[in-house]
Amino acid sequence: MMVKRMSAGSLPAFPVRTVALAGQIQASRRARHALTQYLSHRGLLRGPDGHRSEQVECALLVVSELVTNACRHTPGPRYLGMAVRGGCLLLEVSDRSRTMPRVVPPEERGASGGFGFGLVAALAEDWTVRTNSLGKAIRVTIPLTA
Repeated sequence: MMVKRMSAGSLPAFPVRTVALAGQIQASRRARHALTQYLSHRGLLRGPDGHRSEQVECALLVVSELVTNACRHTPGPRYLGMAVRGGCLLLEVSDRSRTMPRVVPPEERGASGGFGFGLVAALAEDWTVRTNSLGKAIRVTIPLTA
C-alpha cells in the first residue's frame, strides 16, 4: 500500500495543459471533458481493446471529485492542470481557498457528503497540497499502467 502524503510546501512546476475553470456552473463536466481530450490527444484514452482503462476511469473520477469539492467548499475552482510524466498522470486543481482538504472519518460522513476527498486519497498514488495568496492547489498522481 502506498503511503499518501500531504505537504503545504511548494510543488515543482510542470509543463501542462491548463484549463480555466472560473465559475461553478458545469465546472466538473468541463474538467472531465478537458481531461478526456488531453488523454485522447496523447493516445492514452483507450487501450488496445478500445476501452478506457481502469486508470483512466479513476483519473476522471478524481478530477470530478476535486472540482466538485472546489465548487462545494470554496468560492470556486480556478484551473485544472494536466501532464503525463514517467507513466503517471499529474492532475492539479486550484481553488480560491487556503483551507486544507481532509479525509473525513467514516463516523462523520453522511447524506450531505464527506466521501469525496477520501476517494481522491484512496485512488491517487500520491497527493500534495500547496497554498499561495490566491488559495491552494491540490496535485494528485495517478499511474497510467496497472
